[in-house]
Amino acid sequence: MYFPIKPIILSLTLILLLMPPLVFSATLQISTKINNEIIEIPKISGEMVIDASLNEPQWQSAKKVFINNVTRPHDNIPSPVHTEALLMESEGYFYLAFIAKDPDIESIRAFLKDRDKSWGDDLVGIKIDTYNDQRSAYRFLVNPLGVQIDGIESEITQKESDAWDGIWESAGKIVPDGFIVEMALPLRMLNFQESAGKQVWGLELLRYYPRDENLRLSNIHLDRGNSCEICQIATASGFEGAKQGSNFTVTPSVVLGATQDRDDNNEWQDNHNTEASLDLRWGITPDWLLNATINPDFSTVEADNAQLNINNTFALFNREKRPFFLDNQDYFDSDYNVVYTRNINAPNYGAKLTGRENNHAFGLFITDDQNTNILIPGNRSSSVALIDGESKAAALRYRYSVNNDITLGWISTLRTAEDYSNNVNGIDARFRLTTEDVVKFQTLFSSTEYPDDLFKQFCNVDEEEAQASCATPESNDDCEFGDCIYNENVLRTLKEDSFSGNAFKAGYYHNDSDWYYRVIYERQNAGFRGDLGFMSRVDHNRFSIGGDRKWYAEPGNWWSQFKIYSDWDITHNDDNELIEKEFDINAQLNARYSSYFKLGFTHRESVGSRLDKSNLFIDNNTTLFTENQFFLFAETKPLLGFYLNANLTWGDKIDYRNNRLGKISRVSSNINWNINKHLEIKLNQTFSQLNADGENVFIARLTDLRTTYQFNVQSFLRLSFILNNTSRNPANYLYSAPEDVSRHSKNLSTELLYAYKINPQTVFYFGYSDRHYSDETIRDLLQEQRSLFMKFSYAWLK
Repeated sequence: MYFPIKPIILSLTLILLLMPPLVFSATLQISTKINNEIIEIPKISGEMVIDASLNEPQWQSAKKVFINNVTRPHDNIPSPVHTEALLMESEGYFYLAFIAKDPDIESIRAFLKDRDKSWGDDLVGIKIDTYNDQRSAYRFLVNPLGVQIDGIESEITQKESDAWDGIWESAGKIVPDGFIVEMALPLRMLNFQESAGKQVWGLELLRYYPRDENLRLSNIHLDRGNSCEICQIATASGFEGAKQGSNFTVTPSVVLGATQDRDDNNEWQDNHNTEASLDLRWGITPDWLLNATINPDFSTVEADNAQLNINNTFALFNREKRPFFLDNQDYFDSDYNVVYTRNINAPNYGAKLTGRENNHAFGLFITDDQNTNILIPGNRSSSVALIDGESKAAALRYRYSVNNDITLGWISTLRTAEDYSNNVNGIDARFRLTTEDVVKFQTLFSSTEYPDDLFKQFCNVDEEEAQASCATPESNDDCEFGDCIYNENVLRTLKEDSFSGNAFKAGYYHNDSDWYYRVIYERQNAGFRGDLGFMSRVDHNRFSIGGDRKWYAEPGNWWSQFKIYSDWDITHNDDNELIEKEFDINAQLNARYSSYFKLGFTHRESVGSRLDKSNLFIDNNTTLFTENQFFLFAETKPLLGFYLNANLTWGDKIDYRNNRLGKISRVSSNINWNINKHLEIKLNQTFSQLNADGENVFIARLTDLRTTYQFNVQSFLRLSFILNNTSRNPANYLYSAPEDVSRHSKNLSTELLYAYKINPQTVFYFGYSDRHYSDETIRDLLQEQRSLFMKFSYAWLK
């Protein structure tokens, strides 16, 4: 087993040199709050109706807080509009109302959308740190029509996610002088530590005001030089003797489906499916949450965002959408992506326990999987292998907060099947040295055993390609293993015994109002496998240094921020052979109409494909290419309800399949147009063209069109249309016979979906989807699959 003792020693030495001696004191609190106001939340009684009317007399007794400070893009200047929040609590609910004045209500951006889709609208809401430990915070936002956004922000991982969905009430209404929003947050939805006395929570009240500039308004001041926003929020006191109740939710669901697939004889084959499932969510204690699921429906009713996958050697990442894994997902986060639950495809059961006790936080889940896909990582590419039969998967995460500035952690993952196992164990730490400086490191150790025949999945190499790879002057005389042609995937999976490996990452980060810079070293040696995570690179050691300088405009100017960023990194394999060396520089500008521009240049020296695929050497087995690329990204919201962006890349690009340098032209664009409050059109398009040796290699086009009619906050009808159209020039493929290169291929997926959602767990879906394709033998698109499906689930809350 490789142990990266030198990087660890260097990283710990850096920590000791930079860390003030007193940081080791468990009582030191570097991340002290600069907003010392304590907001006392009154307790009221009586029935409340959430209707954005403020008719109940209880609102007269609420605590009034003004949201009158612009924290972004400007540095704590008075707000141009008046906003006030009303806060009170009663019988297990936290009630809030927002009175948002506006001098021009015609300019209010408010559209009916699905949950978590209203970013860019006018919004009001709250951020709550229920443990007041500056580690994480809930976020609840509402637009003027009552559409909800919720999620969790983590200071430890520096991530914000809308994946978490709570069950709460909201209503919004546009009035002659602005808009009003009311919210009711049930305390049973929140994790907090029960006590006989008052709760003390961190709290920030927010308003997003998108006009010529997108202003972030707050009740507090935020220091630009302090990268920890959660550390600076105000303190709220109230909820004396608050209880979370049983916090018990039972959600049965049923999925009905009828699918037809076209077989090799061009005949339709019918398949009917009926699946019932049960989900349980139980707050065992105020701080411990148990999720369990039996025969879950882990299908997603909405297609993933389309991605163009051509001339790309590594696996693509897709976001998790399934509720069981999303609940308290942040408990499993770490600097490495060790837990990537999209790897788990079709489980029969699952159980998850998450919780906090004082300074301790933990997460544990176990599940099975009917089919086991594992990522086979490398340093030039990754692939996916399939292991037949059922497997088990588990993950354990533990974090200990020494104080507000020092966090220690442990993580373990496990996947097992017949003749297969992979387990990963690791430690990590985060040290907040000052309000501007953070040091993080994580080290992981893995032990893996593959089935003896796993390598055979990668043996079927095209005969012409195999002959070419074995006929190079650098190739071995014996280039075959029986009927198997050696290649990178075969070599990385041809293991007679179990093997082990290590991954290590350490970084220093500085972020103040004017400067940001970082130094990162990471290493995943050839034997490391993180099969439950998304870790597609091994035999890969990278050192990176980068930073930026920021300038700010005075309020009222046509631009708000200008930034110049640059970084340099170098990557070797375990044998210290150069894989890549890269220099980036770009300029970024934020301007009016929520406009953003980024112009950059990349100079890269990178190796191409292996000449002799029967060994893993880099030197004398690859070609080192020099790429010079330019890129431009721009986005703007010039009109109410209209968003446009464009991303252009041009310059040199390695043609990996033919191992040569080509010229890339790539353009992608997104248009989101809210025609009115109900109807939205989203069009995403990508065009990519690669030329080499004076001729075209391929032209790829991807179109993703989604049209949604939102009847109200609870229901919508959506039509999705995804077309992937690729053309290749077989005569310009060096290592493949022209008849083995598909000249044209098209894939079309469509879906019509109706959804009705009372809350995130009480839902009804009804839809139709189909798939079409065409290739060399089929000129027109041919339908290959069509299906009808319905899903119903209902959440009983207790």
